Parts: sequence; structure tokens; C-alpha cells
Amino acid sequence: MKRLFPFILLAITPLKAQTQAEKYWLPSVTFSAESFAHPAPQFAPFTRWWLPGNDITPEELKREINLFADNHFGGVEIQPFALVMPTHGKGRADRIMNYDTPAYYENIKQMLAEAQKRNLIVDFTNGSGWPPGGPHIAKEEGNLTLEFGIANLGAQPISLPRASHLDDPTAKLVAVLAGKFLNDTTATNKTFRIDPKTLINITDKVKNNTIQYSAPKGWKAIAFWSVPTQETPMLIAKREAGYVFNHFDSLQVKKNYDYLFGERTGLAPYFGKPIRAIFNDSYEFKANRHFSDDFIRFFKQQRGYDPTPYLPANMWRGYNNMYERMAHPANAPYFSLGTDDWRLRYDYDLTLSDLLQKHFLKSSKHWTNARNLLHRTQTYGLNMDIMAAAGLASIPEVETMLFSKGSENGYKLITSGAHLYNRPIISCETAVYFKRAYMTTPHKLKLTFDKLFSSGVNQIIYHGTPYRYFPEGYPKEGWYPFYNSALGIDFSSNINENNPFWKYISQINQYAQRAQYVLRSGKPQADVLIYYPFLNYSEEVANPREVMIAGELKDTEPPLPAENKNVAYNRVIDTEWLKQIMPLIDQLNQLGVTWDWINDASLRELSLLHNKRLSIRGNEYQSLILFRLPYIQLKSAENLQKLAKKGANILLIGDVPTQQPNYFNYQKNDIKTQKAMQALAKTIGSHHIKEQAEMLNNWYPSIQLPITYMQPNPALRQQRRKLSDDSYAQFIWNESDSWQEVPIQTEKGLEYAYWLDATDGSIRVANLEKGAYRYQLPPYSSIFFMASKQMTEMPLSSKVLYNPSVAKAIATPEKWHIQAGSIKVENTALFDWKTHPQLKYNSAPAVYTTEFVINTLSPSKHYFLSLGKVYYAADIVVNGKKVSSEVFIPFVTDITPYLQQGSNTLEITITNAAYNDFVGQAEKGEKVFKKLKGSDTMSAGLIGPVQVMEQ
Repeated sequence: MKRLFPFILLAITPLKAQTQAEKYWLPSVTFSAESFAHPAPQFAPFTRWWLPGNDITPEELKREINLFADNHFGGVEIQPFALVMPTHGKGRADRIMNYDTPAYYENIKQMLAEAQKRNLIVDFTNGSGWPPGGPHIAKEEGNLTLEFGIANLGAQPISLPRASHLDDPTAKLVAVLAGKFLNDTTATNKTFRIDPKTLINITDKVKNNTIQYSAPKGWKAIAFWSVPTQETPMLIAKREAGYVFNHFDSLQVKKNYDYLFGERTGLAPYFGKPIRAIFNDSYEFKANRHFSDDFIRFFKQQRGYDPTPYLPANMWRGYNNMYERMAHPANAPYFSLGTDDWRLRYDYDLTLSDLLQKHFLKSSKHWTNARNLLHRTQTYGLNMDIMAAAGLASIPEVETMLFSKGSENGYKLITSGAHLYNRPIISCETAVYFKRAYMTTPHKLKLTFDKLFSSGVNQIIYHGTPYRYFPEGYPKEGWYPFYNSALGIDFSSNINENNPFWKYISQINQYAQRAQYVLRSGKPQADVLIYYPFLNYSEEVANPREVMIAGELKDTEPPLPAENKNVAYNRVIDTEWLKQIMPLIDQLNQLGVTWDWINDASLRELSLLHNKRLSIRGNEYQSLILFRLPYIQLKSAENLQKLAKKGANILLIGDVPTQQPNYFNYQKNDIKTQKAMQALAKTIGSHHIKEQAEMLNNWYPSIQLPITYMQPNPALRQQRRKLSDDSYAQFIWNESDSWQEVPIQTEKGLEYAYWLDATDGSIRVANLEKGAYRYQLPPYSSIFFMASKQMTEMPLSSKVLYNPSVAKAIATPEKWHIQAGSIKVENTALFDWKTHPQLKYNSAPAVYTTEFVINTLSPSKHYFLSLGKVYYAADIVVNGKKVSSEVFIPFVTDITPYLQQGSNTLEITITNAAYNDFVGQAEKGEKVFKKLKGSDTMSAGLIGPVQVMEQ
């Protein structure tokens, strides 16, 4: 059926500052409605493909490539490692540890040739294991940490103290300071207080490893050393692990790439066909305080003062070491110089951020782009300007365990950076959750997708798919590297053939493929920016309104157990600010206002257009929100003051900030900052409010939304794209467990509107009803709303949608027969298996059968089967004929053609998660799953109510 449709052939202007490789891999997307149902493979989800080192064969690699291509995967990321425990079997360990050999690369090249035939894109993790490195990296070429040693000073020369932690013969002396210690708490391992006025640099007094300096009583010497961390790549598939390369040294970055992807590997002919990118995971390293050979010089250049006399304030065990923080979250700074130590740490962090950008991100981009490749990376892991870093990646990436909770506000640090710096693809390491192994279901995957899509992500990369592999000591399902009772490893998700939901993966992937096709068209369009003042994200914070925090589906899965927390060493103010801003973000979301964070580097570049819109790197915004700021950088404040004078729409909530965070001339610069912000507050007038409640009256009317919800709806979250002809595509997600009517109005001129459903690829006209476009959005479901000024020809669906507000139940089967493996339950009402003693630990597919009677069938009406609660997928047969496979909520399908007047038979095959079976095996003493013993089970089975609805 053909109808006129607006907008859809788009030619987007190429992004500014794209390299040739980026133009090749990241071209502007021309969206065609004709292709919505079946977009190109490049828009489909990828998966991280785990290989057991080189215990692989070219035949199996090629078979799996074809399996991926046949099931709507767009690509794979190759990650070989040695996470195979135990390694029983003749020669198995040798084969696993045979990665990075001619035999390994021959296997990989045959796989690449097959991927090329099937138009499947391939990314490579940066080596084996993580963080990246290997035996080609020497100890002194690894990451550096700044360490120290202390000694008492007196009248006589003393031996130069060595580093008290991680000391090594290759350590380099950075500086020696002397000063008066106001208290000595060495015995209790608490913070030393030092009189900062007494601190002096006595490095020139060091002769032949002795300090020749006479000092008063109570003075001590602190020797600072640059020490190799000696960190090795975890789980590398090599007998000799080597070391993690120095990410703060461009030469070592290049050396690593030259070795792992250089001429000797034979991979070069596949660069750009089909190899797309080299991937680097997030930056968690075992350095207490990162350091580099050029740190002091670079710091002086960037911050305007010599950091050497202030180094004590930055000594904090585990500050940059996630593993140390997890083990000892109560660690305190070793030294205190005063109440402004936080500024010194801010400057140190900002310098590290700049150095990481200079040495690692820019070098990686240069190396990859010169070879027709991209650099894909997770730009976080230490305190840094995450948004600026995202802008330096060809493809910035988030992960669903981001900052331990997986919250929208954390995701948006990456996606906002991508938007601000015009990065068109934002990927996500998807469905990885701690303590959630074997709990991934189709519903959970779609929930995860929709949360990510509404946060700005537009490329799913599953974590992940294991190579099909059956080593001794593993269950019949084969190798899954991220669940291991012996090692205490427990992460989701296992997306492979032995997953009971694999038979639905094509259907699941096609949903994501269609959604990602729309979400890469045009440009992201945020109405407002919110200034984010910090160089970290508090891992203690998650929005209580959000679903899927830490990957937990409450009331469906076992609750999250007590676990280690990855605690950042933040001031309390960082955590409190995030808690306070959550209601503001909720209010923006429920009003349909789209928003992004903005960093200081972008604030300084903001300008004002003739239409009073804020502009940065070709992107336009209506307003900037400054929320209860603890501080703001001086240059940011000064630029905002200028913009306010010119009429920029700025909303300031709370008191005027009185501080800027840098240490250099901080007293004078604090005053300058305060004056600039006071002037801004006077200029913006009614847009300076004390309480958020005033926002609706004083500021919201100044925001003109192209797509407006007729009333606020706290259940909705959205992401909007602006197309080249001024049309709009808005992704709308209902994150609640109830149906929501979504009434929408559009700005003048957007006369043609449509609903695009990515679950089935259908497009429908949106009709005006009582002054609005209305859609009944099911629980935990999503829809695209598109609006345009123009018309064009395109396909429309004639499929009738289910509407719960007008449908009525005409049959509700009460008695069911259940067959699950060898277990039968006869003539029963529906129930949750976790309450049934025979089925509690059963994960077998279950066939539910029943009969019902329809007295009258009307040809003018439609009949839907509503399954109610389903755990977790349903194949439906009515009167002996297959109707559909339902894997997403609301589990409703049109059965009009299959019904007959009188008696009808209904057969529903339910696919359960494997988790309950594994818990049952643990209860019986199976060692593989012993960590699950005593665990609660997941909900399972068909819960209903099952009803035939007449509409």
C-alpha cells in the first residue's frame, strides 16, 4: 500500500574535520523510508567475539561468520584471551597460548576473507587480554606511577629514601621536598599534615644517593619517584605476558600498534575491507597516581605554575587504581597541605586528561586513520574530561556497567561528548552486568537497547559471543568465559547458539538494526545543554526513577548480592550535586526537552548566532542550564558573561558560584569568577532562579520544542534527530510497566506526521485526534515519531494496532495443561515456576495447551491474543496454525485470521532462561555452578492472564 510521506531522502553535509578514513567508514547517512524495514547490515548490532587464544580452526571461524551474517549481525569484534579454566586435554594449553603466531594469523586471515564475502565488519581489540600490551613491551616502557619515600631530616646527611611502594631499580627521581610536618601519624597510617609555607625543593641537595641538607627539628624529606607500574595484561594468551604499554607516551602507543597490527601480522590487506577499527577498553590501570616523563613540563605549560612543591597533595594510595579502591575504599591522602588540596588534585587530573588526549587518543587516531582504520574506545577510567576525550575517538563507546550503575546521566557524558564534537557513531558494550550471568532474556535486551537509544547510543556491541568450544570441565553448553565458579567470575551476557533465546536473535537484532538506522540519520538535536563541572562521575549515584540500574530487573530476577563498589575518591560535593540534579533531569525528560551535558572546553568555544541560539562546532542549542554550581572555570565564566550580554538564553539555578577549581592565583581568580557570574546573573534576569520549582514559569516558556508532549509524562524518555530538510525523528521510550497514551503536538509547518515501529519495520500515518497525534505506547516499549513539512511517496502498513483502551476480553482460558520436559502439570491455573517445587529448577521449553470458545465472530472487528506476563518468549499456535513468535512486551498478537466460531485450541511454547536449571545443578553439587548454590531463581513460565480481546 502506497501513501504520500514526508521528508525522507536526505543528504547530510559531511562532518567537519573528518579524516579520509572517517569519510570512508562514517559517511553521512541518506535515510530512505523504503529501507526502514530492512536497513543495510552496517546498522545491525555487532558482538564481541571471544576466542580461546589460538585453540581455533579456520573451518569453525568461517562457520560462525556465516552464522552471524545469517542472523542479522553487522559485525564482530575479535578478542582472543586465555580465560579458559581448566585447560584439560592434550595440547590445549599450548594451543590457547599460541596467540600472536603465524598459525594464529593464518586462522584469522581465513576468517577475514569469509567476513569480507559476507559483508560483515570486523573490529579488533588492541591485542590479547587487557589492558593492552604484551611481551613486546619492556618493564620500563609500561605505565608510570608517582610514588614517594619519607625520611627524617636533621643536621647530618641522610640516605635518599626510596619509594615505599612499587620501588624498582629503574625508578627515576622526580624531586625531593623538605618541610615541617605538623603531625606524625605514621603508626596509624593517617594523613600527614604539612606546613605548606615551609615546603622547599631540595633536589639539588641530592649527591650520591644522599641528601646533604641540614633542617630544623620536625622536618622531613619526601622523595618523589617515577616508577614503572609493572602491570601486565590480564588473561593474555601468551606464556610470557610482558607489560601494559605506557598510554602517556606517544612512542609506546605507536610501538604497540606497529607490533600488534604491523606488517608481520599480514593483516594490512584487510584494513578497510573488512577491518574497520582497533578497540581500546576503558582506562583502568594499576597506577596509584599516573605520571609521565613530560608531566612536570607539560603541567607548567598548561596550568601556569610548577606543580613540584605541591606534589604531596596528590599522593593517595589507589587514587588512579580501581582495584585498590575496590579493596580499600577508605584510603585517605598521605599528605595534606590545607583546605585547597582539592584544587591541586583537580589540576593534576586535568593535566593527566590533557596528556592522555595528546599521547594516547591523538596518536591512536593518527595511527589508525593513516591505515584506513578507526579508533574505537571507551573514554573513561580515570578522572578526566570525558567529553573532550570522546571527541577525539573516531567511535566513542560506553558500556552498560558504566560507573558501576549504568545510569542515563553517566551514559550521556560519552554521548554528549560525541554530539558536541560531531562523532556520528556512539557504540556501547551492551548487556554486560555484574552478577547477572545467564539472566539475559529478549525482554532484558530490548530494555537495555531502549535505555541506551534514549541516552544517545546508536551502535549496539554485545558483550558477547564465545567461540563454539567444548573443553573438558565445562557444562554441556560449552565454554562461556565470564562465568566461572572457581575464579568467582560472574558477568552477563552469553549471546551464542547454546543460549535458549538464540532462535530469536535475528528478530531481536532486526529491531536494533532498524532503530540504529534512524538514530544515525541527520544529526542529534538537543534543546538545551547542562554544564557538567566535574572531571569524574560519582559511582555512588543512580537516578532512582530509572530501570535497569546495575542490570537488575526487580521482581523478576534474584536481587543483586552485596558486592564490591568501585568507589571514586571524590569530595562529597560531587556526589551530592548529582543527587540534587536528578529531579531537574527528570523534569526535562517528562516535558520532552532533549538535553546534553557540556564541558568547560566547549563552554569556552560557545558563541551566539543571530537567532540567539548557542552554537558550538556547527551544533545549535536554545539554552544553557547552570545548576547549583560548586565552581566553574574562569574562562568559562568570562565567556558566558559575554554571551549573556548578547542575549543568550541561560538558566542559572541556585546561588552564584564563588570559586573556580584551579590552584594558580586562585584567590584573585575566584574573585574574577564570582564577579563574572554575578554580572551574568543580573543580565539573565528572570532566568536566575533559586528553586527548581520556578523553572516552569520563568524559563520553560522560552524553549520552543518542535515536538511537544501535551502534558508532562514521567514515564517517557527521548532522543531527537534533526534531518537535513528540517524534519524531525524522535525516539520515544516508555520506561514504565504500564501503557501510556502519548499525545503530541508539533510546531507550525510540521503538517505530516508518522509512527515508525522498529519492532516490525512498519510505518503508519499519525492522525490528528482532538488536536494531537496520539499513540498507545505499551509498557517498556518504544516508537519513533517523525514529522515534516514535505511529502513524498513511501510504503505504509495497513496492520491494525492493538488498543487496550477500547479492546474488551471475550475469552480468558483458566485451565491449562503444561508439558516441560518429562514434567506434566494438568488442569492448572497459570503460575510462576519459581513457586512450584517440580518446576523451580526447570528451564526446559514448556508447551501450554488449552481450549476456549468464541460464540460470535464479527467480520468488522479484530481479535487479539494478549498473553499478559511471559517469562520470556512465546511461540503461538491457534487451531494448529503457527501465528507468531512474541519476544517483546506487550506480548500481544493479532489472531483474527486463525479464529473460528465455537471451540478453539491454543498452544503456547514458552522459552525460559537457563539460569534456574544451573541453580538446580548447583543444589545437586555440580562444581561448575557451585557459586549459584542457595541463590534465588528467576521468574519463569507463562503467568498471564491470557485473554482473547475483541477490538
